[in-house]
Amino acid sequence: MKVKDFFEVALATFLGFLSTFCKQYGLILAMVFVVIIIDFVTGLIKAKLGGNIESGIARKGFFKKIALFVALFFGMFLDWFAPMMLNSINIELSFAMPFAMIIGCYIVINECISIAENLYEINPNTVPKFIVNCLKIAQDKINGIDEENKTQEESEKIEDREEHIYNE
Repeated sequence: MKVKDFFEVALATFLGFLSTFCKQYGLILAMVFVVIIIDFVTGLIKAKLGGNIESGIARKGFFKKIALFVALFFGMFLDWFAPMMLNSINIELSFAMPFAMIIGCYIVINECISIAENLYEINPNTVPKFIVNCLKIAQDKINGIDEENKTQEESEKIEDREEHIYNE
């Protein structure tokens, strides 16, 4: 068997296994993959235009992206593991576990926020500033940053963003 043929068979086998294993996760995996790649590329462009490309920062960003996939796969594991364990003690759920979908949606939203920020810094005319501000406010709400948990500086930044949105 030629190396090219072996590679094609190995790739087909891997993709077949992945599609069988992932079932309902195909769409969220694809979406996470796409937004991570777009964020990585826009981050590199932003760094290049800003003149501060550093391999250490890029390596750290790369490992953060790998950690996002690990978190998503952990959610998939929980979707499989929790019902199996509950079933072992005779508790049956009438719905599918949503861990992977929740984690995947969280990743997509955060990556979209990062992409919008990168695009705004690359060229402020590509994304209106109020959209970036709205996304940051949404991110604060998603992350559970409320009035009690914010530092004074964080409170002022969020208030400035909200005021800027309302004034536009």
